Amino acid sequence: MSGQLFLAQNGAFWTSSSKSPSTNLVIIAGVCILILILFLVIRNRLGSSGSSSSFNKVAFRKAARSVGLAEDEVRALEEYARALSLSNPEFVFRNPQKLDSFFQAAYKQIDKVSDSEADAEERKAMLFSARERVTHERARGGAVRSTRQLGRGAPLTFIAPGEESYPSVILAVEPSGLAVEPVADSYGEAIRFKRGTKFTCFFYAKGHEGYQFATRVAGWEKIGGKDAMVLTHSEAVTALPARRHARREMKAPCTFYRVAVTAAKAGAVAAKNQQKSAAKVENTPYPGTIVDISAGGLGIQCVSPLQSGEFVKITFNPGSGAQAAFAKVIRMNRSKNVGGIMHVQFVKISRQSLNAILSFVYGYAD
Repeated sequence: MSGQLFLAQNGAFWTSSSKSPSTNLVIIAGVCILILILFLVIRNRLGSSGSSSSFNKVAFRKAARSVGLAEDEVRALEEYARALSLSNPEFVFRNPQKLDSFFQAAYKQIDKVSDSEADAEERKAMLFSARERVTHERARGGAVRSTRQLGRGAPLTFIAPGEESYPSVILAVEPSGLAVEPVADSYGEAIRFKRGTKFTCFFYAKGHEGYQFATRVAGWEKIGGKDAMVLTHSEAVTALPARRHARREMKAPCTFYRVAVTAAKAGAVAAKNQQKSAAKVENTPYPGTIVDISAGGLGIQCVSPLQSGEFVKITFNPGSGAQAAFAKVIRMNRSKNVGGIMHVQFVKISRQSLNAILSFVYGYAD
């Protein structure tokens, strides 16, 4: 009897003891699963483009729409986002640098997925359409309020009394003002504007937003052994009306030809007194230097500018090969000595040339 009691007691003991390791293993496994879930959630929230193989279609479309993209642009970008395994799109579309990196990576993907050259150009056009829309939306709220926020090497243009326009570059940002590169006259000599001369300055920030401010000449100083003109700081920098197209400064040679446009009777419709225009490109070439460029037009510094309203054919190279376009002269900022900057607006340009310009504007071809 005592033996049976002993066995019964020990059997109960072993039965109770055998459950304890199983229970512990279940608890440990549950904790490990919970930790893994927490890790995946945190990684998804902190991740950036290309950091995870997961792609959330719903999250991407929501983030893309939040920056003002049209539905066809959202669908076009989705293909590249999926190929690039873009994770956490909300963070990417909020961060200008991450977003620009995504667009640049998408641009490089185009040649890999395009069926033909024509297909590639069409895809690039859609990509730049989306990029221009994002830029335009972002430009509505300018962030630059003081010239003290500007940096060395930033280009700017100032307009002197008499409406002469001069492109320059910031050499240094000092407590006393902006030291800028002096402009030269037709003989190559620096124009020494007098102390107190008032200017209106224009510049474009990294996000391609345009700004202006009023200033005056504070004096002259030596920087690196060269003369520099010092402009007073302004705490009243204002944003220019948002441009339809992002613009980038450049210095590149170009050639333009005057286009003679004449009105002629249109044959069968002549009885209705309707006319059509005939355009003829003249053979005389005029040299110029492109000082800024956008998908909408060019700023050309030249000694033989045409009148506002005239038409021109322009040949130029934005860095990826020779291009050509027809344009209309919109306005002219004359220089004090000779020539000036001629602003032209494109009236006829190929998709390939437009894509080449935008790849330069956004630095995707660099």
